[in-house]
Amino acid sequence: MSRREGRRISLILALVFPAVVGAALALSYYGYRYAESLSRRSEALLIEGNREAADRLIHEIERRIDVAVYGLFQALRIDDVATLGAAPPEPEETPPIIESFVILDQRRRVQVTYPRSAARGKKAVDDKWQKYGKELLWSSVTPWTPEKEGNFRYLHQLFDGKSVLLAYARKKTLTGDDYDLAAKIDLRVVADWLPGEVAILGSSRRIVVRDEQARAVFPQSAPDLPPSDGGFLHESSFGKALYGWRIQLAPMDVEELQTEARRQQILGRLLVPFSTVIVAVGLSVLLLAVRAERRASRLKSEFIANVSHELKTPLSLIRMFGELIATGRHKGEETARDYAGIITRESDRLSHLIDNVLDFARLERGKASYDFAEGHMAEVVERTLDVCRYRLEKEKLKLLVDIDSEIPSVRMDENAMTLLLLNLVDNAVKYGAEGGEVEVKLGRSPGGVVLTVRDRGPGIAPADQGRIFERFYRARNARDRNVRGSGIGLSLVKHIAEAHGGRVEVESGAGRGATFLVFVPAAPRTREEEAAARGEDGRDGQSRQPRDAEGDAAGVGGSLRGAVEP
Repeated sequence: MSRREGRRISLILALVFPAVVGAALALSYYGYRYAESLSRRSEALLIEGNREAADRLIHEIERRIDVAVYGLFQALRIDDVATLGAAPPEPEETPPIIESFVILDQRRRVQVTYPRSAARGKKAVDDKWQKYGKELLWSSVTPWTPEKEGNFRYLHQLFDGKSVLLAYARKKTLTGDDYDLAAKIDLRVVADWLPGEVAILGSSRRIVVRDEQARAVFPQSAPDLPPSDGGFLHESSFGKALYGWRIQLAPMDVEELQTEARRQQILGRLLVPFSTVIVAVGLSVLLLAVRAERRASRLKSEFIANVSHELKTPLSLIRMFGELIATGRHKGEETARDYAGIITRESDRLSHLIDNVLDFARLERGKASYDFAEGHMAEVVERTLDVCRYRLEKEKLKLLVDIDSEIPSVRMDENAMTLLLLNLVDNAVKYGAEGGEVEVKLGRSPGGVVLTVRDRGPGIAPADQGRIFERFYRARNARDRNVRGSGIGLSLVKHIAEAHGGRVEVESGAGRGATFLVFVPAAPRTREEEAAARGEDGRDGQSRQPRDAEGDAAGVGGSLRGAVEP
């Protein structure tokens, strides 16, 4: 990817990302508002249904009270005020809802009390009606006439702590004189009407009727409904007659509906920030992926350029010295042999570079394979260092080798381990100090062997130490010093070490060079070796075993320390 393409992609991302975030915010917000609107509409529909049911119940109860009162007042008729004391007969069919009723004169004094059974305690009844009459608003009542039949009013309030419902009206005699009527409604009969009227509405709602003191009239053991501020609950007073009573209606599952509404409200409020976070995280991941892809593309471009340069150098030397030999432009046979040696060594270097690229390509495709066999690392190290000596001498580096004579055998692929050591030595040559040393050690470690390669170069910065084993990655000091390299050598070292069941570590400090340690586990011992070891321990006796163990531990520790210390 070119720099121009990278800038174009960055510009596109800079424009697209805010647009995507804005669209996600808008979508989340309007989605929340739409869900909230649907919830409110559903709640409003439920409340409206409850209101209509309450209105039907109130209307039916009020209608039945009105019919009873109207029939009573219509049946009571006085032709002449002078005949009030004669006590007109009681209507033949007094509605059960009428507990008692009276006729009053123009001064609103009780003249006649019905039913007759109440007349035996006339003074007490008159006193009670006298108390009721003081609260009646006669001035608001227009006379009952043929043109205005049924013109009566209601009074519903507490008297001596008891709920009382009164109906009152004013009528005229044939001579045009006024007289008043008043009736007391039996609220127990009204309460007996409620179960039947509620049953007509169905069983899909909870219905509670309460009196002026918030006591349940229906049902008698009414549970407390949820507060109206939670929604789905309708509460209103009865109509013109029982205006002291209140009716409450709610769905049967009102608690669940309110809980679900609160949950949706909370989730709706969290929807916008949550979706914004998700979109932001997704865009961040996409941005990181794009940046990683751009970085990988850049590293691959650098890799191709570095590998091309690395391949070009040995090819140029091979061609130059090959032409010198072919044209005979050399000083004797000894010079020709030197040229041939250079060609051979550069060919080995070229082969090493090609092997690195091919092995890396197999790793990228996931097709790397190894031919494991039990062997000795010391032999592999010695053969590999023989190949490297000429280059070390050419770079004026001194090679120090320390191989422990008693190290266990390991299961390994010799070609892979050779490639591992070649890469570590090549890394030490590139970054080592001119005229310095490259130290290679092979020793014992707990459970296996440790291969150490140390240089005396500038070292590796702590920020780079965790990434130098990544593919294509090159440390900052390598880029600053313009050291050529493919960036795949150490990644191959890590893969080979892990494929052998081991690991690779680096130790470095500013100005102290770099030390790479490769740990490889020892090969498991066979049954014969285990038996021989147990037999040897038996012959040596019990007292020798602790000393041998201590000596082994000291030998391992001494070898490992020698491989690590600068």
